[in-house]
Amino acid sequence: MEEHDLLSLKQPSAIRWLSLERAVKGIRANRVALVLELQEEEAARHCPVAKGIRKRLRTLMFPALTHLLTDVLAVVNRMNLTFQKEDVNISSIQPVVNMTLASLDDLMNGPGEAETKCNEALQDGKFCGITLTQADVQTFSRVRTAHIAEITKSIKKRFPSEHVGIIADLDTVINASRYPGADSTLKSYGLEALERVFDHYGRFRIPPVGSNGL
Repeated sequence: MEEHDLLSLKQPSAIRWLSLERAVKGIRANRVALVLELQEEEAARHCPVAKGIRKRLRTLMFPALTHLLTDVLAVVNRMNLTFQKEDVNISSIQPVVNMTLASLDDLMNGPGEAETKCNEALQDGKFCGITLTQADVQTFSRVRTAHIAEITKSIKKRFPSEHVGIIADLDTVINASRYPGADSTLKSYGLEALERVFDHYGRFRIPPVGSNGL
């Protein structure tokens, strides 16, 4: 976060999905302060909740997951914001979904920007100068793979490739801005896309002109 961005962390609370990315960034930016505050809370009030949270924050899993979530949420939120609009341009659906899946595939194959910074900050069992009580890299690797795979699976289930393809075909057929200018090309334009739309939704037989004697 920028140096001029000031955050006030008061208490845990429920947040909207689209606000989760900012919440994760806030935790990342204030992690050291959170650990120190929890230590003071534990020492002064002997608070078992503060002790439990502090222990979790001092494991490798916590900073590793928050940095991973930063990368994943940056990808997923771009898609979510597209569908938050009142009027979604159907021509944007296939590119946005494909780009999201491709970005998640990149994350599956290697760390993103935030996770790379996390890896660089890990030195001799410490993160940002705080000694980690558990540094099980293999466990995080398994959790990481499972998390990205589940997000990818969820998106593919929500947007099946055949349905996304049909939406693209609909855009080809009904989006006048994509029609070719030449009459010779226009005659055959979009026929394959129209055929796939008919196959998907069922063929509607239109009686030929004059079949009723008119």
